[in-house]
Amino acid sequence: MYETVIWATDGSDGADAALDEALRLTSLSGGHLVAVHSDQRLNGRAGGWPALADEDDLRLKIRRQVEELKKDGVDIDLVIRPSHREAADTVAAVAAALDADAIVCGTRGVSAFAGAFLGSFTQRLLHIAPCPVLAVGPRSELNAVLHHASTGAGA
Repeated sequence: MYETVIWATDGSDGADAALDEALRLTSLSGGHLVAVHSDQRLNGRAGGWPALADEDDLRLKIRRQVEELKKDGVDIDLVIRPSHREAADTVAAVAAALDADAIVCGTRGVSAFAGAFLGSFTQRLLHIAPCPVLAVGPRSELNAVLHHASTGAGA
């Protein structure tokens, strides 16, 4: 059913909560998970500057998450795309190229300011995605935090 699931991540707590749901979908179906991060760039033809000051740290965090999941036996790949477009456009393009069956994302990103400044990633993705989008909201984020605390995960 879900052979290829995209986990759209910006390194935020919301994206981390979405990871739990993406893992659940792929474990139920035996599917392949693809972590997708849009490294948004400002100005310049040959790359430009990162839109977020901590972009290097975010990419490192996401790479570590993917490596840990691989060590745990998860069938996962990582796609990081530098882009001058909106992050939702980049994620939707990757989903289309991979013929993804679903995209899982959080409803809140790296910060309230970034959300206001860059626009609503999730809202845009819901309108342009080539496949169903599962948006994981704040209650799911809280449940993920409580689950990790009760199981000792991440300690």
